[in-house]
Amino acid sequence: MAIEATTLESRGGRRWRIARVYYGWYVLFGMAVAMIVAEGVTFGSLSAYIEPLENQFGWSRAEVSMGFSVMVGTVGLFAPIIGLLIDSVGPRRLMLIGAPLCAVSFVLLAFMSELWQWYAYIALNSIALGMVAYIPAQALAVRWFDRRRALATSVIGASVWMGQLVMLPVVQLLISRLGWEDAFIYSGILVVAAYIVAFLLVRDRPQEAQETSQSAAISPTPIMETVSGLTLREAIRTPLFWAVVGGLMLFFFVIFGWLSQGVPYYRSVGYSETWAAQIVSLTAGGAVIWLLTAGTQLERFRRPERVACICVLFVAAALLVLYLTQGSVPGVAVAVVLYVIGFAATPPLEALILSRAFGLANFATIMGTAFMFQTIAIFFSPIIAGAIFDARGSYDLVLIIYACCAVGSSAVFLVASRLPQPLRRT
Repeated sequence: MAIEATTLESRGGRRWRIARVYYGWYVLFGMAVAMIVAEGVTFGSLSAYIEPLENQFGWSRAEVSMGFSVMVGTVGLFAPIIGLLIDSVGPRRLMLIGAPLCAVSFVLLAFMSELWQWYAYIALNSIALGMVAYIPAQALAVRWFDRRRALATSVIGASVWMGQLVMLPVVQLLISRLGWEDAFIYSGILVVAAYIVAFLLVRDRPQEAQETSQSAAISPTPIMETVSGLTLREAIRTPLFWAVVGGLMLFFFVIFGWLSQGVPYYRSVGYSETWAAQIVSLTAGGAVIWLLTAGTQLERFRRPERVACICVLFVAAALLVLYLTQGSVPGVAVAVVLYVIGFAATPPLEALILSRAFGLANFATIMGTAFMFQTIAIFFSPIIAGAIFDARGSYDLVLIIYACCAVGSSAVFLVASRLPQPLRRT
């Protein structure tokens, strides 16, 4: 942690040295708190609502699972616009709109009664979440940190999985005790509370914090990369951009699909509702530990695409283990370890690859555009998984498809690692 020392002199002439923490850590803490709650009660907990909504309304698993596709599809569609707003007006101002809008969407979800409302309100929720969560958090991490950028982006990535670890059991408990309607209401309240904390701490840029808070330590030299980098038009003309997007499309097809089907899968192979949620939460917990240890070392690799190439192979191995062992306890234990090693590093890797290759001047816009293309794969994954389960009564074919996509993703990242970087750090 970066700490500066300030020397003060008392009236008696005695000198005191007071350590001051670099303000970027306060920004990171504020966004981590907000991410844990916001991501946890949305993406991290959506699978907990599948069976309750099936039982309440008689919807099929494919119909309910499509809500997850609508969520990621909508945020992907609006991601370039959100990224442009982040680069122009800043993440902090967007919180004033996104957090209340997210709470309103949860209230609407609590009172829904038709399938179209499930899709419409979850779409509204995803737009609000896109304005305040992952893309703005990563943008802040790369703005505020240079030498420790991998650590900062790893903390943001860990917050996503910490959200699932912490909030999924909470949401599961709320559903079982109070019902899914009240679970949505309380989720909205938690999101607003978390973003009040974030709003008080977050500043968009180091220069802004220096002007508004003289009591917190600011980096003695500005991060020069904040004013350098490719434009979106320049970035999309490079082969590297499309190779990274292709690898992430295949990988997120697997990750987000499995995120939506994790609890239902474990229920389908005989685990209780509580244990199914616990396994998914333990997977997220392992991802947090892995990210905050190994993830902080990603900065040492000259081409992070090669790390991504290896990581997705671990995911493929995990899915094959589940298929071969049919969800037995030893098989699940091995699969969870392999899965954690593979999928946990992806969030910081994405930010690291894009910031190194294209710079920071238009980072949020470029990342939002990349996510828009990734969403094409993410959108269809839960629908396909739910439809296969409805038709076959098991997830065996889903596991095989996901494993093959993970292997394909690894191959694309290998190609990306051999392509030249359009923007090299000096």
